[in-house]
Amino acid sequence: MATDHAVAKDLSTLSRLAQSVAIKAEVRRYLQDIVVFLRMHRAVDGGVTARASRDFEQLASCLAALHGLSFVTPSLVALAAPKVYAHRIVLTRPEDERSMQWGSNIHVVTAYLSQLTPAKVVADVLSQVDVPI
Repeated sequence: MATDHAVAKDLSTLSRLAQSVAIKAEVRRYLQDIVVFLRMHRAVDGGVTARASRDFEQLASCLAALHGLSFVTPSLVALAAPKVYAHRIVLTRPEDERSMQWGSNIHVVTAYLSQLTPAKVVADVLSQVDVPI
């Protein structure tokens, strides 16, 4: 199929361009801080894997290449985060939520967790992590 070949060629070109994209130390730290905050978020039970973190960095690089940039910006990192993590994050069950260890009320924890979605968790983390200037 001609279209399949064209898509494969486009993806190959994008992959090659993304490899030449630079990520400054501050932006890499921002990317890593997002991963750490996601892993530590009280509503997250899993899904923030090393593979997902590699995909996160790769997508940020590909977005830079698609925008004709030779470097990754913090805004591209913030754009990539929900695309990579929103479908991977596994929310914790109320009885397994960390604060239950210290005697939290199960009904309050259940109410808190019931309002969250993986996308809201990613948005919450992005609002907490300091963006490099």
